[in-house]
Amino acid sequence: MTSSDDKTAKVWNTADRKFIFSLTGHSNWIRTSQFSPDVRLIATGSDDKTVKLWDVEHRQEIHTFTDHTGMVNSVKFHPDGTCVASCSRDKKIKIWDIRSKRLLQHYDAHSDNINQITFHPSGNYLISASDDARLKIWDLRQGRLAFTLYGHEGGCTASTFSTGGDYFATGGTDNIVMVWKSNFEENANGII
Repeated sequence: MTSSDDKTAKVWNTADRKFIFSLTGHSNWIRTSQFSPDVRLIATGSDDKTVKLWDVEHRQEIHTFTDHTGMVNSVKFHPDGTCVASCSRDKKIKIWDIRSKRLLQHYDAHSDNINQITFHPSGNYLISASDDARLKIWDLRQGRLAFTLYGHEGGCTASTFSTGGDYFATGGTDNIVMVWKSNFEENANGII
């Protein structure tokens, strides 16, 4: 899938290298898009300050979340596929239940633009990367900030967990990629 400043997201068949269909409905640049784990839905985030959910089979929009007040930079589905999270230039993280279409969690997360969010494979944690040069780990079970990490000398622009969640990597405007050891589950159980 690709997202574009032409206000569309396009779905491609990578095996055949062919275009399949476009999703239209945003009124500004689509910065981010992702398939749900079961590939039935697509989430898109746009400069129009909205997050849209799309039905893949019917190729149509099924809901628009309008809670952000800034451009949406990243959308991610929870590993179990029941929720979608987004981050924005409004410095906030939002997590919605896709079944009830209700806001579940809201974090006034950073002091500057949030560029990227990523769920831990367990679904219990979320990492956010911001232009404020901080990485934050959110404990979603407790609904609170768990850790603030410093290391990049400038904005943090990217973050991702390893498949097993034991490590995560971050990148920033300092042109450095950092690899971090993740021991969130151990810390939650009192193991250091």
